[in-house]
Amino acid sequence: MDLDKEKQRYNLRSLHVLLVISFIITGSQFIWELMGIAGLFPKINQIYANTPSEYSSIFTIRMEQEMAIPNWYNLLRALLDLTSIVGLVLMWRLRKNGFHAYTLSKLLLMLLPLLFLDRSYMGIGDIMIAALFIAYYFFLLKSLGAFGGKNPQQNSES
Repeated sequence: MDLDKEKQRYNLRSLHVLLVISFIITGSQFIWELMGIAGLFPKINQIYANTPSEYSSIFTIRMEQEMAIPNWYNLLRALLDLTSIVGLVLMWRLRKNGFHAYTLSKLLLMLLPLLFLDRSYMGIGDIMIAALFIAYYFFLLKSLGAFGGKNPQQNSES
């Protein structure tokens, strides 16, 4: 019995650590999309282009790619990032609909470049990391009873 409670605490701690990591990543992506919508990329590019650095040409190329993306696309990505953040908050509360919101928004975020841009905007590493996070969230939430079987309220009070 104590071993089961200890395992539940460990899984809950693991879930919280993973959620914090996801929140930082998704939150920074959301801020980046808002910067694109606000039209700050040309200003940032201008500031960074005048700074002598070995990375300034790489940064300039990346910023030119970002400036070529239409605002409606950045808005769509920002809405999906916001949906991911809501899903993360719900998963913190051990709600299975949070897992579904997070998973659906991540899948749509992965499909957007294929539908509206070219494949160079989509990285295989991003897909692999998202798939690992989704799988680990599923495993942790299932072990904590968020999908039924066990009482998640009992687990969160421990």
